[in-house]
Amino acid sequence: MANHPSSDTTIPSEPETSPAPPSGENRLVAAARSRTMRAPLFWSVVGRFPFYLVGLALVVFTTSKDAGYLSAGMFLGAYSLGTALFAPLVARRVDRYGQTSVLLITGVVYPVSLIGFVTFESGSLAAQLVCVAVAGATVPPISGCIRALWRATDGLEPAGISLETVLFNVFLIGGPLLLSVMLLLGSPGAAIVLGGLLAAAGSIGFATTRASRTQPATPSERDPLGALRSGGLLLVLALVACTAIRTGIYNVALPAFADDHGSAGSVGLFYAAWGVGGILGGLWYGSRNRRWSLKLAVRVGLLVVSAGAALPVLVWDNWSMGLALVVLGSFEAPMTVILYEIISRTARESHVTEAFTWSSTISLGGSALGAQIGGLLITSPGTQMAFLCACAVLLVAVAIAFATRHRLEKAF
Repeated sequence: MANHPSSDTTIPSEPETSPAPPSGENRLVAAARSRTMRAPLFWSVVGRFPFYLVGLALVVFTTSKDAGYLSAGMFLGAYSLGTALFAPLVARRVDRYGQTSVLLITGVVYPVSLIGFVTFESGSLAAQLVCVAVAGATVPPISGCIRALWRATDGLEPAGISLETVLFNVFLIGGPLLLSVMLLLGSPGAAIVLGGLLAAAGSIGFATTRASRTQPATPSERDPLGALRSGGLLLVLALVACTAIRTGIYNVALPAFADDHGSAGSVGLFYAAWGVGGILGGLWYGSRNRRWSLKLAVRVGLLVVSAGAALPVLVWDNWSMGLALVVLGSFEAPMTVILYEIISRTARESHVTEAFTWSSTISLGGSALGAQIGGLLITSPGTQMAFLCACAVLLVAVAIAFATRHRLEKAF
């Protein structure tokens, strides 16, 4: 098992390259075939596949009841706010008391809250708000849990994190597709309930696996800052925030671009192209051994992604935008893996799950901020300026990475 620091101390012997599997087989294949991780990986897919479905289904469900987009935004905001505020606290409970109990509790409360939201459709607005906020606060922490398990494997962590990046893009594409199928066969309310039940099955199934049950808890002194006590983690989170703000700008700019070019419905194809690029990039990077140190890879990776972000500025129609997003997604996937590897190295030993969860929380908040920035830019200067701003935000991340490289290197 790999050794990790118990505090913000330097790891004396960081490997310059990622380790190859002893048998010489493909790293991703070795990770997927791991006896230890096989069951947690399966249940993590079951439990996380509907996460993107639920948010979309909340909006469709609300608007289908003639409640309007104002109510839909309020419900989605309550759900997202619940996740942002409580996810790190839930993850801290995982670190302190172990994965099993927290996964079982959230695996029950989450679907019950969503079912309550659907049940109160013709009742109290306050009751629906409470239900959806509780659901957001109790999203099962499967992502943080499985990343903590990958961290504890011997030599499989880089491949495991690459696999996580590939799965993220699969969920991004598959969740909305599943919603479309559910709308054809059932109703938005049924889609919400199905999402909750799948998350529950995945969370409870994950909790019963041997790897999760034997993952040791790491009790520590109560610290209000928790994982944020690590200076190295804060630097990485600043980089994550920049990439998330860029994503938020795209979430507004891509629909606007599609509308400007006479086909608002093309925005779904844009996200599919972006996701396909992420899958291809994750598979490529995950199947190879990293030949550079993380210290250099993070700076080179951000430069490459910044160059990729310049492509949407140069496109002229929907087809060229789709191609640009495939290329950009393939650049982003390795960068995502690199950032997660650094989070793993800079995380305090007693706050590993919380550290990974803070990354998700910062991504959510940064994306929301980016959406606001994108909306303001599109309203006045236009879509082109929004894409330019997204590229500029990534250049800020590059500047941070170079300016703080010595501090970041000391952290791991």
